[in-house]
Amino acid sequence: MSAAHEPVLFRNEAYSLTANRLEQPGLTAELEKPDLLVITRDGQRREISIPKEAPAGCPAYRGTIPVLAAMYFLAAHELRSNINGQGLLVAGANWSGVWTRDIAYAASLGAALAEPEACRRSLESRVRDGIILQDTGTGGGWPISCDRVAWALGAWAVNLREGDPAWLAWAADVLIRTLEEDKRFMSADPPLHPGETSFLDWRDQSYPDWMTPAAIGSSFAFNTNTLHCICRLILARMLTILGRKQDAKTYAAEASGLAKAINDKFWSRGTQSYGIMFTRDGFLDEHTDALGTALAVMTGIAGEHAAQAMENLPRSPYGTPVFSPYKTSNPISYHNRSIWPFVEAYVMIAQAELSDLEGCGFSLSSMLRAAMAFGTNKENLNARTGEATDTAQNSDRQLWSTAGMLGAFYYGLFGLRRQNDKLVFTPCVPKSYAGSHWLTGLRIRDMVLDIHLNGYGNEVCQVTINGKMGVPILPLSSKGRYLIEFELQPVEDPDEHPHTHLVAKDDLPEPTWDNPSPSKLRWHPVSGATRYCIFKNGTAFACTATCSYTIKPGAMFDVYRIQAESANQISVLSKPYTVVAPGAREIIHPYRIGEEAEYAIERQQAWLDTRPCTSRLDYEDVTLASGTYIVKVLYCNATDSLRDGDTCAIRQLYVDGHPQALIALPHNTERNHWEDYTYSAPVVLHLKSGRHRFSLRYTDQCRNANGDINQCMVRQMEIIRVH
Repeated sequence: MSAAHEPVLFRNEAYSLTANRLEQPGLTAELEKPDLLVITRDGQRREISIPKEAPAGCPAYRGTIPVLAAMYFLAAHELRSNINGQGLLVAGANWSGVWTRDIAYAASLGAALAEPEACRRSLESRVRDGIILQDTGTGGGWPISCDRVAWALGAWAVNLREGDPAWLAWAADVLIRTLEEDKRFMSADPPLHPGETSFLDWRDQSYPDWMTPAAIGSSFAFNTNTLHCICRLILARMLTILGRKQDAKTYAAEASGLAKAINDKFWSRGTQSYGIMFTRDGFLDEHTDALGTALAVMTGIAGEHAAQAMENLPRSPYGTPVFSPYKTSNPISYHNRSIWPFVEAYVMIAQAELSDLEGCGFSLSSMLRAAMAFGTNKENLNARTGEATDTAQNSDRQLWSTAGMLGAFYYGLFGLRRQNDKLVFTPCVPKSYAGSHWLTGLRIRDMVLDIHLNGYGNEVCQVTINGKMGVPILPLSSKGRYLIEFELQPVEDPDEHPHTHLVAKDDLPEPTWDNPSPSKLRWHPVSGATRYCIFKNGTAFACTATCSYTIKPGAMFDVYRIQAESANQISVLSKPYTVVAPGAREIIHPYRIGEEAEYAIERQQAWLDTRPCTSRLDYEDVTLASGTYIVKVLYCNATDSLRDGDTCAIRQLYVDGHPQALIALPHNTERNHWEDYTYSAPVVLHLKSGRHRFSLRYTDQCRNANGDINQCMVRQMEIIRVH
């Protein structure tokens, strides 16, 4: 059949995809033969050899749509190519490291079914002293970055494939130790984990410009808290299998509490979607987060919000951007204005959970287009152009992307699911992908499965198992080879018109201050804004079309923020501007380093590291009235860059010899810029009237991700009475 007469799998204003051919302006990619992909870009022809079969030991696919087989085999072989000489899965052609979140997401999406041994060994390599290693991230990693619990997704996927009880027991203990360490920084109100968004770890790409690493570390991210909830759900299931029922109840209860907090704090009634993060003072950033939304839907955390949340994920012509709207103030595409195929795979699986055939078809086509356009599974794509050359950085055969392609088959089309001790199949085949689909040689523990889908839809008309009528459920204890054949029942959409989806667009930038004073707020105009809403202590109290507002003296401590509005958009809120009443602020300076003042204080600053002689810093005594105070430390941590490394410093605040909160002191500048000082995130204390001594100390609770380098410079401490 000629390309002109081939049935169309997907078509929109950006591209057209058929069973053998991709067409978009300036580009065609065609399977001239099952093992030959020819890409013609701006008249330049490039030939890509496509493997004819899956690697040994990997499940195989075949069917009536050639592009599916070709891209499946390409992904399976690229995944195999990412196994290094030590048997570990590296992050891609350009990324030779083994990373916690990379292997966790990859294993969860499909790598654990295709390459179980490499996944297991890779997960093991990311554990040190019984605790999961946190990848680098904003401000020097943990605790500013705390998404390492994604490891649970990978461990659960490996357990599905292998079922080794000894390994399961080890994995459960690793998760318990890791969660206990993360709880050091968990907030009591709200009961969530602070820290940055998972994988969106270029802070300038996705966070408001004003937010420092310290501010990010004290904010709450939707997808990271979703991971912490999922980790507890998985751990409870592990412990149940292991017979530790009381421990299982404990973590199930923690998961339930986290799920409630997630839905209470991140769900926006206005947008009918989940916001990407909210700040310590309770302001929700209503940008959507595709990864967090998909994970919440897949795992049931979203509950009654699931369908609405998926429906309100904005799209670009080339796929689902990882967040939306795009950040106007940053023109670079990486996380911003970007599609990541692994996130698209999770979105597809979440759509399959909701029986959304149209959504599954959109996401599957997005992944197929990307792989065909470049002859490899790229890391990310510009959401506006669909290109991989105009993003900040990229890689061929990127680990998440290869696994995401496989997951689109295993968990999307074929609907593989685990329900407690059973294997369940809920296929989801979009109408345009109707036909015959085979997945053969899929090993699950002591089973080998050959699965055949015929037709399209997500309702099963008939199932046979080894030739006998049955139900699409197998106990995980089953042994032997099973041929499972599905006849799918087409379900026509009563609405013949295509669904209307939100279109991803640029955001309205947040306002920036223009020399405000305690008597008059001033800010710079925002292009496109028609008015500005003024917030005081978390409550909107005035609106104006101008860029200034006269204020009156208020309480001891007032916080003002500005939000720009247009006809159909609102911005995130501006940087807080604080007005402190006379006499409500105290500034105290370092007094001595070490128990016996081993080092002199020079220029009212002190060097802190983990040596006993520098493990304690006392500040000048201060007399305070009874009340509620916030405490901040002026510090500098220049051990590495703003968005890299693992040397976020941690110290415990003591008052009058008694331990109080842990204070994270993340990288706040670039490497070796030791004269750049900023304030830490505030700590809230309730103090009685009298004379007090404040100290910063290095204790056993202050171990950071690096384990050795835990250092910073500190200057004054600011103590402000708020009530």
